[in-house]
Amino acid sequence: MPMTVRLSARTERAVNALARRRRQTRSDVVRDALDHYTASNGAAAGRGRPYHAWLDVIGVVSSGAGDRSRTTGELFTAFVREKARARRAG
Repeated sequence: MPMTVRLSARTERAVNALARRRRQTRSDVVRDALDHYTASNGAAAGRGRPYHAWLDVIGVVSSGAGDRSRTTGELFTAFVREKARARRAG
């Protein structure tokens, strides 16, 4: 399942350097690090799943525009309904 994570410039440089040294992708390095973290911290770290280990840092960022959180389908449905209403009224 895809996930986007924002890293500080320092952390990104460290991940990039480690990936080059190991001849791995950055994703592989991060997956290995999360696996190691959850294994070394046991059940308290998140019951063995990387998602649970990151729960304290996962959040929602507001884009500043309320409509952006609505799905395209909802927006399209509202648009079509409004056009139909306008035709009936017009």
